[in-house]
Amino acid sequence: MEIVERVRALVPTLRERASRTESERTIADETMAALIDSGLFRMLQPRPWGTESAPADFFTAIRVLASGCGSTGWAASLIGATPWHVALLEPRASHDVWDVDADALVTSSYAPMGRLVPIEGGYRLNGSWRSAPGVAHCQWIVLGSLLIGPAGDPLDYTAVLVPREDLTLTDDWNVVGLRGAGCRDVVVRDAFVPLHRVYGSAGRTRIAGIQRQADSPALYRVPFATIHSTAITMPLLGAAEGAYDYHLARMRDRSRLSHGGRKGTEDDFAHVAVARGTAEIDASVLQVDRDLREQMDHARRNEPIPMELRLRSRRDQVRSTERAVEAVDLLFKAAGGHAVRTSTPIQRAWRDVHTGAAHLVNDVDQGLSLYGRWAYGLGVDDSLILV
Repeated sequence: MEIVERVRALVPTLRERASRTESERTIADETMAALIDSGLFRMLQPRPWGTESAPADFFTAIRVLASGCGSTGWAASLIGATPWHVALLEPRASHDVWDVDADALVTSSYAPMGRLVPIEGGYRLNGSWRSAPGVAHCQWIVLGSLLIGPAGDPLDYTAVLVPREDLTLTDDWNVVGLRGAGCRDVVVRDAFVPLHRVYGSAGRTRIAGIQRQADSPALYRVPFATIHSTAITMPLLGAAEGAYDYHLARMRDRSRLSHGGRKGTEDDFAHVAVARGTAEIDASVLQVDRDLREQMDHARRNEPIPMELRLRSRRDQVRSTERAVEAVDLLFKAAGGHAVRTSTPIQRAWRDVHTGAAHLVNDVDQGLSLYGRWAYGLGVDDSLILV
């Protein structure tokens, strides 16, 4: 796909900027401008502003991007996936975001850390959220919140679309990996939110009805659980893939310089480790791509996404994260002392992958146990499957 190839052309520059991105703990303005120009952020954006591309193509672009810089891939994945969610709100919300600027960016923080209180004409929002990726580059954000009833008890989980001017950003992103993802904490105080920018139970019911209509875009029939969880995993696979690319190119150069590779490349453990690691990455890429394409095929036929496919997709997603961790661990050992130098991309990828794997969505046992329960014929009830 043309957009994927445009992103691929950016990878050498991203590799050169990766150390700077990490040290500055944010993505450079020129990098974001290049990503916008590539069309990456429009891939899951609704028409007439975006291209409504297949999720498999978008996540291929993210994996390629992350092979150059894991931090950039992480932020771009979540910024690029959030327009998909905006498309599920009432149409006025999309017009609010993109009528003035079709390249306006939207990020997200879905933990229900906000309190949404009904008032005349809409809602009042207060809350504090952690680690919104790339938010300083974005004009809008989707925030997870609890709808609070008259008695002060939570009635519903909602996603709330909020403009940049209603946010206060604080910098507390001092982490081991993904340091350049530009994550910032977000504070909202007494912001007014109109009805059409809130997505709760009523919105989900409305969208479910629209999705069943024959002329509705197939892209937005794919489950939220698939889009969101894949957005958390694919940058990690890309970062691991990039580390292997770097290591193998370096070792081939050493082999040529040592006249046949007798120095440093005749290590059978390293050979086996590289074979195992690349096999783990390849298996994950193939499984995730298959799952995304099968879901999109069902969506195009306006068929319900089967429970087996939903659960398999979740199984493969968490297993892919686990494989990314296993792959970078193998490479870390195979690369020897070179891997621990701060100048090498291997240690950065190792930190990035382990940091991303700590995300709640990447709880491997939880994801695998759901599939196992279904395989045994037991009931399954989980928000990361059924939405």
